[in-house]
Amino acid sequence: MKLRQFPILLISLIILFIVSGCAIFDRDQPQDLEVQIATQAAQTQQAQNIIETIVASTLTAMPTSEEKSPGEGVNEGETPPPQPTETATATFLPTDTPEPTLTHTPALSVPLAEVSVATNCRTGPGKIYDQVSVLSVRRQVEVVGRNAAGTYWVVNNPGGTGTCWLWDRYATVTGPTANLPVWDAPPTPTPVSGVTPTPSVVTLKVSVPTNCRVGPGKAYEIVTVLRTGKTVNVVGRHATADFWVIENPAGTGTCWVWGKYANLTGSPGSLPVHTPPTAPTTKPGLTPTPSGVTLKVSVPTNCRVGPGKAYEIVTVLRTGKTVNVVGRHATADFWVIENPAGTGTCWVWGEYATFTGSPGSLPVHTPPAAPTTKPGLTPTPSSVTLKVSVDTNCRTGPGKIYDIVTVFRIGKTAEVIGRGADGEDWVIRNPAGTGHCWVWGKYATLTGPTGSLPIWDIPPTPTPKP
Repeated sequence: MKLRQFPILLISLIILFIVSGCAIFDRDQPQDLEVQIATQAAQTQQAQNIIETIVASTLTAMPTSEEKSPGEGVNEGETPPPQPTETATATFLPTDTPEPTLTHTPALSVPLAEVSVATNCRTGPGKIYDQVSVLSVRRQVEVVGRNAAGTYWVVNNPGGTGTCWLWDRYATVTGPTANLPVWDAPPTPTPVSGVTPTPSVVTLKVSVPTNCRVGPGKAYEIVTVLRTGKTVNVVGRHATADFWVIENPAGTGTCWVWGKYANLTGSPGSLPVHTPPTAPTTKPGLTPTPSGVTLKVSVPTNCRVGPGKAYEIVTVLRTGKTVNVVGRHATADFWVIENPAGTGTCWVWGEYATFTGSPGSLPVHTPPAAPTTKPGLTPTPSSVTLKVSVDTNCRTGPGKIYDIVTVFRIGKTAEVIGRGADGEDWVIRNPAGTGHCWVWGKYATLTGPTGSLPIWDIPPTPTPKP
């Protein structure tokens, strides 16, 4: 009861205080009536706010009829009322960190191949074999074998089961290859006897303009040029599948086109094998007029004492210069021209050459003897140096079947200490360590007397371990 009287008394005192306060004015200072009214209203509102706050606080502090006062605990024998308990609830917050993804790392002992451009995988090593599937860029396949020349790899079929043959030109193989078994090429497809395939079944396009000749090679006269983008029917093939017989794209009859830059559709293996015509020969005692055949090159090309890098350089045949051709190598890979920088003749590689006239009628020249080193005389390695125009693998031997020792980088100069007998490969001091390694000379530029370099024996080809 006392507690209930306390709020009433408290409220009365507050009201009396506020009323008396509101009635006090500064009698010495005249007040504007509106100002006084506004002041009283503000003070009255403030008093009301104070009263509401006090009342609310007082009521909150007072116990209700349902609560027990301090000291009135539970009677003996009674069961305390159940108290609410908090249940811990697990809250899973999202995380910004994804769970790690396990990736399979191939064993280093397994050689893997990938290609820089999508490459056909075939039933055998060459375009004559049927296509099995295509190995796409950035995809890796296991290598299970190779051919003896190291130009094709046998891989697990990227498009299904079994194996297929992958051209090495655009392939990069990582892992040990020395122990891979050498696979024999399967028999080339042969057409059914008495059956003439329809020419339109196999077609061909070239990626660069390509001469179409009377026969397979530069010794034969040019009939026309097969331009890029033009599709022609293929009616036959050379036994090696390096050349194809096509319908003349500029007239009637047929002509032979080199397959290096060719893309074929259909089944070229079913095409009949054509026998090349007889290579042109020069009549005895007849020397063709040098001006009858001329030559230009599309890139600056060394002109040497003989056909190959084993021979010393006489001069350089520059692009745009036309020279007379006076002879050819038996393989028609090299040509004898009038020295463009002086008297006499020199040999130039025909890879980047364009001819006018009838090069097949030129006489065959016998190359001079390759330079040899005198017994007991070892040339000074520093007298011959080598650079490359593209990054080139340096291997334990001359060819892709040998393991890579290091990569010889553009702009780096290496000492040349030997050469292969064919003048296509060079032995250099290892540019990344000790010892030596073999580098392919296709993209190499040499300075110094290369003819004095000793000829190195080719190391044994790697053989699979039993």
